[in-house]
Amino acid sequence: MNLSEVAAFNKQIKVIFVVGPTAAGKSRLALDLAQEYGGCIVNIDSVQFYQGLEIGSAAPTKEDLASVNHYLYSYLKAPFEQTAGQYIRDFYKLLNEVQMPSPIFIVGGTGFYIQALEKGMYNLPEVSDDIKSQVLSEFQMGKAEILFRELKEFDPASDLHINDHYRVGRALEVKRAFNLKMSEFKRQNEEQNKYQFPFAYIKIGQTFSNEKKDLFLKHVEKRTQAMLQNGIIDEVNSFLKAGFEDWAPLSSVGFLEVKNYLNNSLDQTELKDQIVTSTMQLVKKQKTWFKRDQSILWSDMFADNHTELNLKIQDFLNSPI
Repeated sequence: MNLSEVAAFNKQIKVIFVVGPTAAGKSRLALDLAQEYGGCIVNIDSVQFYQGLEIGSAAPTKEDLASVNHYLYSYLKAPFEQTAGQYIRDFYKLLNEVQMPSPIFIVGGTGFYIQALEKGMYNLPEVSDDIKSQVLSEFQMGKAEILFRELKEFDPASDLHINDHYRVGRALEVKRAFNLKMSEFKRQNEEQNKYQFPFAYIKIGQTFSNEKKDLFLKHVEKRTQAMLQNGIIDEVNSFLKAGFEDWAPLSSVGFLEVKNYLNNSLDQTELKDQIVTSTMQLVKKQKTWFKRDQSILWSDMFADNHTELNLKIQDFLNSPI
């Protein structure tokens, strides 16, 4: 889809991204806001795309789905694996086919997908499997610092972090295959991006302060216990029995630990604690990712009200496009 096709959309649409770490109450916040302002909800959580993973992904309940229109939830079947590029195509296809009320609340904690939708994807040339395997092998051999130094010497303008192995590896693949600087490629594509987001939007976030980390931990423990009681083990086991053990979504937090338990590599007494630990590790990574974005309007998930946030939303919705 290019900008001429995007131009056919209703330009009066306003979008509110609802972001933040997992288990921070984004879905509930989005649902409350959509009910208050008469909008709808679009998913951008990378696990909630898939049918059959509703318990472990904390997908909206049937009551939630009935109260406000939700889109791009539980619409993909195994063994399909979603990509950011395909998500963008699915998003614009949805807008082209469905007359959706404004505002649209786009909800999720998958930072890369949010960034891809907001800023666009870069149409990188395809790298050979041999080069991909070579770079991956070097990372597995513990050469992350050497690889990062190789990238910075070739492309000093790169703003990637040394611990961002995925993107450092991707940049090195492009360098080795095409002698192409990723920072320059990115700059050129930002000038001529066919997926530049066409709507007025703001980003709001729900999170917790470091002072309330213990309170959040108790919330995650309770949430994990509920998933176990509601059937996440049976949920995962059904996919293992169907032959989908290597399906990528089953490597996500919660599903991976249950899979390890079912494969007898994790004891039942350890299962809950391991899911909680992995969840907290994921939350830390997500908070670090979103911290880079100074435009996000944050609210505290443990606050009694969100008066200030609501005022900012009202200002945005009442402002001319």
